[in-house]
Amino acid sequence: MAEDYGLTMPIGYGVSDEMAFEYVPWYGDDDHGHYHQPMEFLISRGGNIFGSMYATGPIGRMFVDEVIVSVTGREQRRLNPSN
Repeated sequence: MAEDYGLTMPIGYGVSDEMAFEYVPWYGDDDHGHYHQPMEFLISRGGNIFGSMYATGPIGRMFVDEVIVSVTGREQRRLNPSN
């Protein structure tokens, strides 16, 4: 996916604390070890972040239908700015 969309930031596996620092991540430190909590971003065609979700556990992740509604609404406003 990173190659297909030309993403320049590391995603998923292998992201270090130093790499994630500029995104102000939340960390977990417990019996599972030290790990990043989920961070999700919706990025526009121009490369701007127009939505994000930070979670501190298994709750708080984006659902696909919510992403579709958000992207569809944004595209409709872009194509019909007077509405």
